[in-house]
Amino acid sequence: MEKLNKQEIELLRLLQKNSKLDITYLTQRLNMSKTSVYDKIKKFENEGYIKEYVAIIDQKKVGLHFTVMVNVSLNSQRIEYVNEFLERISDLDEVMEAYVTSGLFDIIFKVVVRDPEAFNDFVMNKISTIPHISKIQSSFVMRYIKQTSALPF
Repeated sequence: MEKLNKQEIELLRLLQKNSKLDITYLTQRLNMSKTSVYDKIKKFENEGYIKEYVAIIDQKKVGLHFTVMVNVSLNSQRIEYVNEFLERISDLDEVMEAYVTSGLFDIIFKVVVRDPEAFNDFVMNKISTIPHISKIQSSFVMRYIKQTSALPF
């Protein structure tokens, strides 16, 4: 992909903070025509810079008050074991984010559920059924410090 110019970078920054910005606002802010702004947005969509448009929902307003960071070690780092684990957790609605990591744990993922009982059910009936797990460690989120989807570019 080509290098982005300053206007393109600024357009992406504005859109990642609020994808519903009025086109007139964008044209004024970027000193571009409506056609140019539309064309740039379509280019970003077609080239994969913009992956999707979503609404970020307040989890507590929909009854999901409990967030847990789960660390998992597998009993082997064989690629088929890792891939199976990742495939299985990717299908779980409660898993919001997941990462293969280096260090003490092989995989770290974020889980959002109603309460501690729902988390216990999640672990017992979903995570514990996945083979090749040697260790699970959970950290309960006590307070959110920063949550953003905006990339720092």
